[in-house]
Amino acid sequence: MNNQQREFNQERFRKDWIARQVVTVFGWLVLATFLLIIWHIFSNAFPLFKTPQAALSETYISDTQATSSRSAPQETTLSFHSMLELSNGYHTLAVDSCDLVVYANARQATPTFLSAARIAEATAYRSLQEVKRVPFSCQHQFVFPSSGNFDYTGVITPSGLFELYKLRYTGSAYEFTLESSIALRKEHAFGKVFSLSISNNYVMLGSLDKTQLHTYWFDKLHPERFEYRAFDNVQHFQLISRSRQLVTINENVWTLYDKDKQQLDLQILRAPIQQLIMAPSQRAMFTLNSKGEFTKWLMQNQGGKFVFTENVSDVAELDKRIASIAFDSNSNAALVFFEDRSHAFLNRVTNQLFGEQNLGVNADTSYWFNESVYVVVSDRVYELAIRDLQGITTAKSLFAEVWYEGHASPEFVWQTSSATAHYETKMSIVPLIIGSLKASFLALFVAIPLALGAAVYTSFFADPKIRHYIKPAIEMLEAVPSVVIGFIAAVWLVPIAEEFLLSVILFLILLPIALVSSAMLHTKISNLIKDRVGQQWELAFIASGVILLGLFCFSLSDVWRLLLFGTEALAESGSNSAQVLNISKTTIVVAIALGVAISPSIYSLAEDALFEVPDSIKQASYALGATKLQTLRNVIIAVAFPSILSAIMLGFGRAFGETMIVLMVTGNTAISDWNILEGLRSMTANLAIELSEASSDSSHFNILFLTAGILFIFTFIVNTAAEILRNRLRLLYNYA
Repeated sequence: MNNQQREFNQERFRKDWIARQVVTVFGWLVLATFLLIIWHIFSNAFPLFKTPQAALSETYISDTQATSSRSAPQETTLSFHSMLELSNGYHTLAVDSCDLVVYANARQATPTFLSAARIAEATAYRSLQEVKRVPFSCQHQFVFPSSGNFDYTGVITPSGLFELYKLRYTGSAYEFTLESSIALRKEHAFGKVFSLSISNNYVMLGSLDKTQLHTYWFDKLHPERFEYRAFDNVQHFQLISRSRQLVTINENVWTLYDKDKQQLDLQILRAPIQQLIMAPSQRAMFTLNSKGEFTKWLMQNQGGKFVFTENVSDVAELDKRIASIAFDSNSNAALVFFEDRSHAFLNRVTNQLFGEQNLGVNADTSYWFNESVYVVVSDRVYELAIRDLQGITTAKSLFAEVWYEGHASPEFVWQTSSATAHYETKMSIVPLIIGSLKASFLALFVAIPLALGAAVYTSFFADPKIRHYIKPAIEMLEAVPSVVIGFIAAVWLVPIAEEFLLSVILFLILLPIALVSSAMLHTKISNLIKDRVGQQWELAFIASGVILLGLFCFSLSDVWRLLLFGTEALAESGSNSAQVLNISKTTIVVAIALGVAISPSIYSLAEDALFEVPDSIKQASYALGATKLQTLRNVIIAVAFPSILSAIMLGFGRAFGETMIVLMVTGNTAISDWNILEGLRSMTANLAIELSEASSDSSHFNILFLTAGILFIFTFIVNTAAEILRNRLRLLYNYA
């Protein structure tokens, strides 16, 4: 018998040990999965905190130079001037003796990022393949575009003609085609330094002779209509072919002209401007003045005139002159090269400089193509590989108001899609945070009266038989998928809200009042109904009250509109007051749908807390002469208050993290506005919309994971705070 008992105990202990080990393993697996999710979120957001770097990847020389010497190029008459991108890749334009030569960059697919030690030891060169040579006489002068379209090249002939050529690749051959030509004035046609700007079909040509500026303005399709304009007392100038304007600087006077030499704007500057650099979009420019202030000027529409306004709130301090700036067409990054051979990265939206390095490379002309920056010097082309470009994103661009091109003032904007190159990507996550908070708080305004009213009724007033049916039915609503609630709201609730907006608002305002009034009359009415027809008709009475309230609000919608907006709102459907009622109502709709979705969660926790208040406490209150309503207000709710508050905070956390309802019901417009009549986009909906479209190596992708991290931290803090507050308040009320 003892042996059987011993074997039985051993078998039981063995099973208990195995079960304990299995439970422990699965518990650790759950914890490991949780930690893995956290690591995945924050590891994908971590590249935003790195500093972008640029390092020499390749050095290119012409194929003739490479033939003469692979290790050390010999003296040559060849001089590189410009780079452009054609349909078959990147090309470099050079002048060899008197000829114009086109070289194709035989680059590798992915640039190599060399370390500092390898840069010092790098002596090998890659050759540029000559693909086309256009012969010219030595009396010809070449003019390469300084802004706009770089496919064009200007040539000044010995006879004083300015000829505009375009380089294109047809699939089998390179063509250098004459597009347009005009006659220059002979007194300043030769021996001058010209600046060329081309946008679409419009061409601007300028030459500064001491303090006199000579400019030519024409459409390349109609060169016979060209216009010549001369300007005196000019120290610096900038051609803006996109808007057909000209900026001139004389000491500390900024002047903006149009093609008719009409003065559009005149500004007195804080200090004389020494350098002007046009952004590729030609809707902004960067300036460096004598005080070392590096600022951004943005084009604005003021009374039908496009003028430039200086952004004095974002000023960078520089103690050196700028050689050139290479702008990335796919991001907000730019690489600034200084005359002392150093360089730094620039966030061209916030005008912040960081990550300064010195590679010892002159950069009079620089271009940014995809992952590489090309620096063109006289006899060679350097390729710089860019790493950790996601680090160009700054806290200011994410959380502060930023002045974007085309906007009248600094704003919070989220807009990642672009239709044109060099479009400023707007990635302020403040509108997403505001959208999530707005939807969550408005959902609480709907959920708290519904959930707490139902919890008070079923836990304190309702008959146990009625509670037996109501509580499971309400809790079952929590199992309804949020996509179903979102679908019903989008298909059924949105049209109702658009037609009866004021009625919906009035119904939401009066519903808590109606429920409280029903509770105050509950005792008398319930006794009357019980004596005549039975206790089960309590629900019918409350439902009838809610239905009557709905009929009262919705049947008189025209009356509410008449009281608020007058007779014009009814007589003219196109009036401004009617438009107020027919636009941007999705915030209210999502509040209703989201409030209904989180109500079962709040109800379940609050109802359990109210119902579990000991009967001894209730009886003590009655013994002291308190009424049922006084007992509810001063005893039961007070005792259950910690759990009720915790339930509300947990419901708020769920609303903050809801995705499908917000995604389906709202217009998903990222607006940083607390107005409930405006649209919104939450962080969760934004993740669902844009994560699949974002490139995995882009700052857009990393910022989306940053918003996921913020979402996780916020919900974690809310849930933790709810539990801590519940425990502390429970101890406080217990000791009280």
